[in-house]
Amino acid sequence: MTPETQFWWNWWVSMAVAFGTIAVALVALFGQAFRSKFFPPRLTLRLAKPEGEKARVRLTWFEQGEPKERWEDARYYHLRVSNERRWSPATNAQVFLIRMEEPGPDGELQITWTGDVPMRWRHQEVFPPARTIGPSADSDLCCVVKGKWLELLPLVAPYNLESKRRQKSLVVLSLQARANEGDSAILRVQASWDGDWEYGAEEMKRHMIVKVVDQQEA
Repeated sequence: MTPETQFWWNWWVSMAVAFGTIAVALVALFGQAFRSKFFPPRLTLRLAKPEGEKARVRLTWFEQGEPKERWEDARYYHLRVSNERRWSPATNAQVFLIRMEEPGPDGELQITWTGDVPMRWRHQEVFPPARTIGPSADSDLCCVVKGKWLELLPLVAPYNLESKRRQKSLVVLSLQARANEGDSAILRVQASWDGDWEYGAEEMKRHMIVKVVDQQEA
């Protein structure tokens, strides 16, 4: 190979490396923005398991100024946030409770609360409040604690939201998954509890029913 040929060979290799480096930098800087604009994520929200999942919860209280605690059986119900374009992640995603309806004196549903509060992620203690959704993620919806109550599970419960019910209850909750790049349809979920408890999943369906009422575009 002549010196001139060697020079041009090295020059083309250097140029290829330079262009490759620039291309990688451009992808890193603008790839997510390009995907978000032209191929945004598609968030969906659904009920994870209508029968819920059995768990144990730690109850704490004070007696004569002394802290007390014990473990109790419970059943948790979850929502699942999915992204139909997993390769185009949805950033800063949260599930929001935006409305609650309950039966009025005539049995017809009435809006009893409106707001905009985020729900807890499943195992919230190990996750940030807002998450990136490529793979699916579950959020808490509500739980029933044996011999105690039905509890809704927002990340923070405002004072005007009755999140804990110790008697027979029926509520319809409107929820939506939101991210920087877009929102899911609004999901309406009905939770009906007759105040009783049983251990088995099928047996518990006689006392607690969680079902999707409908979905509405935002």
